[in-house]
Amino acid sequence: MSALSTTPGFANPVEDAQAVFRAALDALARPGIPVPLPALPPPLAASGLSQGMLALALTLCDNDTPLWLDAAADTPQMRHHLRFHAASPFAENPMAATFAFIAQPLDMPRLDAFHPGETNFPDRSATLIINADFSEHDGEARELTGPGVKGNDQGHWQGFSVAGLPLWFWENWEANHAAYPLGVDVIFVESSRHASGAAQVRLLGLPRTARVREKTVSQEQPPCT
Repeated sequence: MSALSTTPGFANPVEDAQAVFRAALDALARPGIPVPLPALPPPLAASGLSQGMLALALTLCDNDTPLWLDAAADTPQMRHHLRFHAASPFAENPMAATFAFIAQPLDMPRLDAFHPGETNFPDRSATLIINADFSEHDGEARELTGPGVKGNDQGHWQGFSVAGLPLWFWENWEANHAAYPLGVDVIFVESSRHASGAAQVRLLGLPRTARVREKTVSQEQPPCT
């Protein structure tokens, strides 16, 4: 068996990781609002993780945070890469993971397969990093409210759209939110390309505090002319 090659991580490990960490915090602090990811590592060949998801893995994971990879991302090259750059242990069971990276969300386990935290330590829950598309498709438009949503105390709901999820996801999310302060948090990652060919990545945070519903259509009638 040939030895696995080692691919570089961030060009500027400290500065780039700090920038990615701030973007992730911003996404979770302002649920439903896409946040640009300012730094990316080189793409990893033969990997199911996009550059954006890889950036989060290199930033968030270390030797104290077991991570779980779905089948699409769990390749020998990816394990070698994350061991080398993040010293991360790998959880074979989703329930044991601090961070879970899901490249193919249609095949992902249900949300209750991941650790919801403990009564005395709700912060020990899992964070799910999920590949997604923020374009609005038929039936995908939703809105949320909760801490971090501007006007939440006046009943404001923030519109957003995440496509490509399993049909059961939002029903599971309702149960996840109801379990607060326990429950998982989610960061969706969207990858696209500029006309120049450069990668463009955005994050969208969904903390367990967020209530989500289908987007309502205004019932107001236009004025008569």
